[in-house]
Order: sequence, then structure tokens, then C-alpha cells
Amino acid sequence: MEKFTVDGVVIRTSVTGESDRIVWVLTRDRGIIRAFAKGARGTKSRLHGGTSLFSFCSFSFSEKNDVYNVNEALIKEVFFDLRRSIQTLTLAQYFCEVTEKCVPSECCEEEYMRLLLNSFFLLSKGEKSEALIKSVFELRLCCIAGYMPSLLMCGECSEYSTDVMHFNTENGELLCSSCGKNTSSPAFSISVISAMRHICFSDFSKIFSFQLNEKQLMKLSLITEQYLKNVMGQDFRLLRYYKDI
Repeated sequence: MEKFTVDGVVIRTSVTGESDRIVWVLTRDRGIIRAFAKGARGTKSRLHGGTSLFSFCSFSFSEKNDVYNVNEALIKEVFFDLRRSIQTLTLAQYFCEVTEKCVPSECCEEEYMRLLLNSFFLLSKGEKSEALIKSVFELRLCCIAGYMPSLLMCGECSEYSTDVMHFNTENGELLCSSCGKNTSSPAFSISVISAMRHICFSDFSKIFSFQLNEKQLMKLSLITEQYLKNVMGQDFRLLRYYKDI
């Protein structure tokens, strides 16, 4: 039997038995671990809070024959304010849904967890637009997963910037106003394209540090969600629900 301790955040839970939980934990360097938490649904259980959705903990696991059990969950953050509204709660759940689909098994890429935790933190504080946080999460996640779009210059003539540029959400190609005018790729202001470049190319500590007006943010949000759906080859149930709220 192997025993180990690792930081992780709970991205999905399920009930089993009379009082047990199954949890899916995104870890810092072991990908997503599916584990049993015996008795965790009991309000007096020492595992109750730490195995709740969104909880960020230091988890102690034991593993035998590819079956994992949670032995301890020392809480670092529970992100209680993610539950302040159904809209914020659903967006956070959508981030978890996307993360579970994107992260490869036994992945050792720490940036997945860092992105999710930073997105949770900003959603909890409520000081930045949900559209901005959503766009950064979607596009930066694509970059971490190896699907960075080609945003450096026009894919045809290498022009870096025109007042309006076209972005193809199917192949991630950028076109200048001249090269894109006779294509089906939608046109966006250079402000929106610059925001996408910022999300993709900035140091991690700065990816949420930009400003767009509300109309531009809505356009950015539509681009990033469509690009994510295209590269993943699927729709997301919680995204549909979030947009219907």
C-alpha cells in the first residue's frame, strides 16, 4: 500500500453508501485522483469539509490496486463565497467540468491547479467581471493543454496589427483585415485581439490584469468559449446552464 500527501482541490463529488463520498481531486503533480472518503457525508466527520466541492486541502491518500482512499484533508481554503449566487456557483462548477475534461491522467503540470485556484479566488472576491475571469480561464487552459492559438500575426501576410482582425475559432488562426475580409472568420477589434494575446503570452501573475469595456468583454467571452469547445470537440452542460441563468 502506498501512502502520500499532496495539495489538491475537489472538482467533483458523488455519494456512495450510507455516508461516504467519492471525490475527484485535481492535484498539484499527480493529475486528477478519484478517491473514496469513508463517512465524509456525516457532518461530524473530520473529512466532511475537506471533501466538499471546491475545497483546497492538503490531502493524505492511501492507494492499493489503483483504489485510492482519503485518510486526511487539512483545509487550506473552502471558497465559501463561490456559493453567494447561483450564477457564480454555476460558473465555478463549469470551471471544474472543463478541468476534468482537459487534464490528462497522471498529469504533472502544476499550472492547471494554479489557474483553477486563481479563478476561484477572483470569483469569490467579486471584484472582477465574471466574463473576464471566464475568458482568461478558457483561453489560458487551452494554452496549458497545448492548444495555444496563432495570435502573433496574420497567418497569411504576417501583419501584426490592423484596426480590425479576424479570428477563426476552428483552427485558431488570426487574419488581418485585408486577408480576412473574404473569409467566414468573424472580425474583432484590435482591443479584443490584444486581450487574447495578453492572456496567452503574459506571465501567469498578470493574466487577469487587463481592461475591456462590457461590449468587448462579451465578444471576448464568446470567442474563448467557442475556441475551447472546438479544440475539445464537445459542448459543456454547465456552460449552457450558466448562459441560461
